[in-house]
Amino acid sequence: MLLTAAMLPGPALADTVEPATAPPVRTLSYNVCGASAACRSSLDLPTWTAAVKQQVLAWDTDALLLQELCFGQWAALRDALPGYTAVWTETTQANGCAAWSTDRRFGLGVLVKGTEAHSYRANLTTEKEPRAVLCARAPVDGRTTLVCTTHLDQAIKPDNGSSEALSHIDAWAAGLPVVLGGDLNAGTASAYDPVLDPIRHGLPGTGPFAEADENDREHFTSACLAQGVSQCRSGEPTVVVNAVPKKFDHVFMSARDFHTVRADAFEPQPEGSVPLSDHLMLRAAAHPEPRPGSGVEGDLTGDGRPDFLAVKDDGTLRLYSGTGGGGVAQARVIGNGGWSGAAVSHRGDWTGDGREDVLARIGDALWVYPNKGSGELGPRIAMGGRPVGWTHITPFAAGDIDGDALPDVLVRSVTGLWLHRGAPAVDGMPAFAPRATLNIGDAEWAGFDVLLPGDVTGDGRPDVWGRDRADGTLRQYAGRGNQHLADGTGLTGGPFTVADRRLAVSSGDVTGDGFADLWTTRTSGTAENLEFLPGTATGPGTPSTVGTGGWQWLASLG
Repeated sequence: MLLTAAMLPGPALADTVEPATAPPVRTLSYNVCGASAACRSSLDLPTWTAAVKQQVLAWDTDALLLQELCFGQWAALRDALPGYTAVWTETTQANGCAAWSTDRRFGLGVLVKGTEAHSYRANLTTEKEPRAVLCARAPVDGRTTLVCTTHLDQAIKPDNGSSEALSHIDAWAAGLPVVLGGDLNAGTASAYDPVLDPIRHGLPGTGPFAEADENDREHFTSACLAQGVSQCRSGEPTVVVNAVPKKFDHVFMSARDFHTVRADAFEPQPEGSVPLSDHLMLRAAAHPEPRPGSGVEGDLTGDGRPDFLAVKDDGTLRLYSGTGGGGVAQARVIGNGGWSGAAVSHRGDWTGDGREDVLARIGDALWVYPNKGSGELGPRIAMGGRPVGWTHITPFAAGDIDGDALPDVLVRSVTGLWLHRGAPAVDGMPAFAPRATLNIGDAEWAGFDVLLPGDVTGDGRPDVWGRDRADGTLRQYAGRGNQHLADGTGLTGGPFTVADRRLAVSSGDVTGDGFADLWTTRTSGTAENLEFLPGTATGPGTPSTVGTGGWQWLASLG
């Protein structure tokens, strides 16, 4: 049954979101009912495509999220919108798709404004019609975002599949902002449906979500109006089922990344015209919210979980976002080239914006790459006080070593380990303090890998681990501020020989149990895996494989 104005519970004029005044991040979600004769549009493909294209361009849409989509429709929109990158996933074959082309594939589509998008897709667990979740990672309004769509099913118990879909999204996002829209088969215009609670609450990596029309007072329930609240889990109905208006279509945005959310549902065709679908279009908009730092050492994405970086042998810089418990998300390239031979590390806010930045020695120069909040890097800035002269020494961003609340750098050279103390950032410009460097470790450090586990001893001062590259011994050196490190204490769990564990990095306490943890690559035949070694009171514990194969192509971790 088609949704008509007469069936709506009331006008939405006060909350209509107009293209001229809407916030800048704009999404369209639309169940196009491409295959079912009961609701499929009777328009021919060129006319249907032109009508959808008109709405996409009029809304200045950043992301178009489509459900119940036939491949012929997707291909036509892809070709009609050359300024967009389109991704697609098939869920099943549908005879009704023959109305659009000879290709009977049926599924989901995402189109994102711009020339690049990396796609992710996964099937949901169901015994009935196959369902899936589809995402595109792409720049949205200048910020890399994971844009997702799904079509959930009331037959997936207990929550329509929302928790399973979100689990995939959390892993793929790797700490990025998220926009999720689709037909979620939940809710009405007058009653709150709890099956979407998993999305509203979110996961540690995504954080909670705001629903784009949660502030649409024209569609608040009577209970919400009586309570005088500013947000209500109700919203505007988008389809009629058995003569009852229902809200099946939703757009959610990660609340820490977007604010002033707005949305409305509308019929794109003039009254009396042939409709495009039995659903209304749902257009949503929001302002981007700059993400502050989490305050957790080692966390680049702002989700409160430590991460690590890797320089690949092709000269790219990769971010491996920690997912908790020692796991890492799929690598995200945050530097496209020019990183060959770089010594990269991250610990401390060098620009004064509260977010942990990246320190990199590239050739003879030392650079700070400001963190935009979710691991994306801004234009690099030369380190003030000593921008060059780094060819034969290796710097490590070490956090606040000397206890003055400013980040510091440890430097390994042939003469030992040296402390370069940081100065306050002025107008976002990083710099060393105009003080002499201090020797805090003797000449044996020339043969050690420097690992930075944070404060292991519990005295409030960062400590240092050193791996002897000759025999694989791992020692712990208690920090003493700007004084010489304490004598090393051997840690258990080794030896950690370079031949067996070529690369190693610590981002501190990853599991939250109070002990510093360790990631290493591990030789496996001609390849390498990634292993996680949880910390214990005496050293790294029993390893587990968290990344299989391909790690031999990484030149360094940091």
